[in-house]
Amino acid sequence: MGLSLRIYFIDDDDKIIRIPLTRFERIRDRHPKELLLEYKNSRIRYAEIILELENRKPVSIARAIYRYLQVDSEGKVEQDFIDKELQVAMGMVPSIQLPGTPENIIHASNKFAQKRFKDEFVWTPSHELEQEIFNKLFK
Repeated sequence: MGLSLRIYFIDDDDKIIRIPLTRFERIRDRHPKELLLEYKNSRIRYAEIILELENRKPVSIARAIYRYLQVDSEGKVEQDFIDKELQVAMGMVPSIQLPGTPENIIHASNKFAQKRFKDEFVWTPSHELEQEIFNKLFK
């Protein structure tokens, strides 16, 4: 049994467009030749799906994540968006309580970062859209 990662862009009309993983990585890395001119100055919804494979065929979904990309006026993912996403994600790591720290102190910054990450970088598809995405995986 193996795993496979699939990426799908979802446009404003809920059209589902498969993006090859190598292209998606170039998009995220802001490769100069990988422009998203049709998405200039907009936010793209995308689905990141990890499939379990048997004999190279999908048999189940291991994980589904729904995120955003912000595209600038040149058709590249905004560097500020990537930096902010990384900064907020790093803030989700729980802090280590040092010896001698009073027990009545609550370290909740990671909880606030988790909420912020969910509010700013994650979207939730409708049940129907999610089923459409899943159907594409098994065709």
